[in-house]
Amino acid sequence: MKLLNFPLSDGLNPRLYQRICENLVVEPRHKTKLFGRRTSFKLHEQNIKEVSILTTWIDNILPQVTEEFARSPREDRKEKFYPGYNPHGFKIVDCWGATYNKGESLDHHNHFPYTLTFVYGVKIPQGSSSIVVENKRVNLKEGDCLFFLATQYHHVNSNRCDGRCVMAGNILYTISYINN
Repeated sequence: MKLLNFPLSDGLNPRLYQRICENLVVEPRHKTKLFGRRTSFKLHEQNIKEVSILTTWIDNILPQVTEEFARSPREDRKEKFYPGYNPHGFKIVDCWGATYNKGESLDHHNHFPYTLTFVYGVKIPQGSSSIVVENKRVNLKEGDCLFFLATQYHHVNSNRCDGRCVMAGNILYTISYINN
């Protein structure tokens, strides 16, 4: 897992929260065994300025993030790292907003066959549930962006407040060769 903080979150998050709320799917998510509400899975393709600002930042840091997943913990960080893949070959293919009110949760699941998944804290009021990834609890704060392998199982326990909001997405490796 890799946790990074988005430097523009203070100014962006209130507007991003509003855009997510404006784009929520009408039907409750219980029909898909998920609780709470979400936007479409293609929120990043709807030309919403606030979503584009965040996803552009994510696109720009993906080479750094993927290096963290590819690098052996035993490797010396001072040496030049040759990843063996194109670090610019990753692309956000799904992106959605989700809200959780008191008592709402997210069932245990993963995002196979994608490469990476991210969850970004848009609005995390006191009493918000943590995300649990492979039995490790992560207390997201507003502005935190958590990256993890899409095959890792995760869930959100029952929320203890109203107004928890995240933006999440799937990232796919789309290039199978290294550009020389």
